[in-house]
Amino acid sequence: MGIFDQFFKKNQNTESNQEPSAFDIPISELQKAREGTINLGQSIFPVIKRADDPKININSISAGEILKDPVAEEIVVCYVIDMGENFEFITTRHLLSFGLTFDDIRDAGRRNLINRVNEDCKISIMDYSSSNPAIKPFYRLEFDSNLNPSIMLLDEFWESSIKEIIDIDTIAVTIPAKNIIFFSDMKVMESFRTMRPISKKFYEASILDQVELSTNTYIRKNGKWILFLDTDEQMAELW
Repeated sequence: MGIFDQFFKKNQNTESNQEPSAFDIPISELQKAREGTINLGQSIFPVIKRADDPKININSISAGEILKDPVAEEIVVCYVIDMGENFEFITTRHLLSFGLTFDDIRDAGRRNLINRVNEDCKISIMDYSSSNPAIKPFYRLEFDSNLNPSIMLLDEFWESSIKEIIDIDTIAVTIPAKNIIFFSDMKVMESFRTMRPISKKFYEASILDQVELSTNTYIRKNGKWILFLDTDEQMAELW
């Protein structure tokens, strides 16, 4: 069992008792003109993207508009179909073709993300104290080679689950690459001030592979993510 199975068990049992939907039909039956062997409902996932990413802001009459939801300043969540060797962005055309709503897509993406986290979620300690004994470690979350930043979308994880495992107060995260998410306690300055510049180095290193995501830091406040501005005024509010 994954480390969050017990926490998410109630939601999963509720969903398993629901009536079959279009998600339970193989994609080949939903769209006869397109061959496929994947199950659509189990293949939808949410992915974090920069809001200004040109790949998600190109609309066409034939392909439709890519479905997006805001997450925090400068980042959004898009939804993809895992085709095995690549991802396909879900657009308004898919909704029409499959007879689904945007809420259907959101629900399926959340369910699949929870299942993926439960399968194999690891928390690694990033400890650089050997170079400077005064600094304190921060953490890295890993459960998938592509979706790790998407765990930002699971409110229950950040509000309850993670705090049962690690003694943490005000959570800060960085997402330097499409497959990397770090987090620390913002109020442990020796950890927070170590995570941010190291995260920036990971961002710079990821550019060569074209998987860079963001140099921003996000803080968990009142159940939402806010952009860390690094100002005295904001620090006073967060403290």
